[in-house]
Amino acid sequence: MNYQKASTGLRLGASVGIIILMLGVAIALSISITSNIRDQMRVITDFNIPLENTAIQMNDLQKNQENTMNDAIKFLQTKNIQGVKLSEDEFHHYNNLVNSEISQVKNIAKIDTISSPQDYVDSPSSLILTKINAIDDLNSQYTQSADTIFASTYTIDENNLKSLVTGLKEKERLLDMKQTDLLTYVESSYQNIETSVDENKQKFLTLEIIIIILAGIISLASSHFVNQINKDLIHEVIKKTKSLQKANARLKKLNVLKDEFINEASHELKSPLNPIYGFVELAKCGDIDKEEALAGIVKQAHQIEDIANKMLDLGKIDNNRLQLSIEKFDLKDLTSEIIELAQISLNKNIVITTELDNVEIEADRVRIGQVIRNILNNAIKFTHDGHILVSLFHNDSNAEIRISDTGIGIHSDILPKMFQKFVTKNYGRENLEGNGLGLYICKGIIDAHGGNIQAYNNQNCGATIQFSIPIKHNKHIRNISPLLN
Repeated sequence: MNYQKASTGLRLGASVGIIILMLGVAIALSISITSNIRDQMRVITDFNIPLENTAIQMNDLQKNQENTMNDAIKFLQTKNIQGVKLSEDEFHHYNNLVNSEISQVKNIAKIDTISSPQDYVDSPSSLILTKINAIDDLNSQYTQSADTIFASTYTIDENNLKSLVTGLKEKERLLDMKQTDLLTYVESSYQNIETSVDENKQKFLTLEIIIIILAGIISLASSHFVNQINKDLIHEVIKKTKSLQKANARLKKLNVLKDEFINEASHELKSPLNPIYGFVELAKCGDIDKEEALAGIVKQAHQIEDIANKMLDLGKIDNNRLQLSIEKFDLKDLTSEIIELAQISLNKNIVITTELDNVEIEADRVRIGQVIRNILNNAIKFTHDGHILVSLFHNDSNAEIRISDTGIGIHSDILPKMFQKFVTKNYGRENLEGNGLGLYICKGIIDAHGGNIQAYNNQNCGATIQFSIPIKHNKHIRNISPLLN
C-alpha cells in the first residue's frame, strides 16, 4: 500500500514537474518575445496616445470656438453689443487654447521624428506635421476673419455681415474637415500599430498552443491520480454552494420584505397627515379655534401612531403574515369619522353623501379604518368634481361597505388585476399614479377577516369598490393574512 502511494506520488510529481517545466518554457518565450515587441513599439505607442488625446482636445476646443462665434453673429444681428464683446473675449480665450494644442501636436510629432526606431520606415510624423501645419494656417485665417467681424461691430451693415459670415463659415467647414482628417489618420495609425502587435502575438500564440497541448496530454495521464481528490472537492463545493444559495435566498427575501415594508409604511402613513394639514389651515384662517384644531391633530396623531405600530408589528411577524387585533366597535361611527376627516381636507368640488346602517362588528378597527380610508381616498383622487356615495348595509351575518364615485373609472388594463401588488397606471398628464400597494393591502386585510372585496365600473360613469366582512369574528378562522408572500 505504501509502495503504491509512493509510486502514485512519484508519477504525479513527475507529471506535474514536466508540466511546470513546459509552462516555464512557454512563459520564458512569452516574456522574451513580448519584451522585444514592447521595445520596438514603445516609442510609437507613446507618440500616438498623447497625440490622439491632444488632437481630440484640440477638436473640442475648436467646436467651442465655433459655437462662441455663432453666438457673436447672433448678437451682431440683434445689435447686442455687450453680447458681442463677451463673445469676443470668450472666442480669443478658446483660440489661445487651440493654438496651445496645435503647438503641442507639433512638438509631439517633432519628438517622434527624432526618437522613432530606425527600422520603422513608415513613421507618420512628417505627414502629421503637414496636416497640423495646414490646420494652423487655416485657423489663423479663421481667426483673422473673426477679428474682422469683431472690429466692425459698430459699422458693419447687414450685407457686409452676411458676406463675412459666409467666408467665415467656409473656413469653419474646412477646419472641421482638416480636424476630422487628422483624427482619422491618428486613429488609423494607432490601429495599424495594434494590428502589427496582434500579428506578432498571434505567431507566438501558435507556439504557446503547441506547448500547452503537449502539457495537456501529460496532464491527462495524471488525471487518474487526482480524480478522487477532485470528487471530494466537488462534493464539498456543492455542499458549500447549496448552503450559500440558501443564505442568499433568505437575504433576498428579507431585502424584498424590507422594500415592501418601507413602501407600505410610506403609503399608509400619508393618509392621516392630510387631515392634520387641514386642521392647521383651518386654524390659520380662523375657521375653527386652536383648541378644536389641536384636538383634531392629536386625534390624527394617535391614528398615525396606531398605524405605525401595526406596520412595525407586520415587520416583526414570522412567515410574512399580518396579525389582527380583534375588538368590538360601531362600524357606522368609524365610517362617519373617516368621512368627516376627509371632508375637512377636501379641496375639490366633490359632494360626499352617506347611507349608513347602525351595525356593531368584531374586527380590527384600525385595519378596517385603513381599508375605508384607502378606498375613499382613491375615489377622491380619481374624481375631479362630482359625487361620492358611501353606503353601509348589513344582514344577520355580514356588513358591507360600498363606495361609488362619478370619476374617471377604472382603466380596462387595471380592472382585472387591481388588487395585485404594484398595479398602477398614469392617466394622461395628471400625476395620479400611486405605488400600487394600497388596494393590495386592503384585500389582504379583508381576506384576513374572512370577507371579500371587489371593484367594477359603474354603468354611467365612475367606479365602485365594495367589501364585506362577517359581523361576528369567527375564532376558527386564523386572523392572519399572507400579505407579503
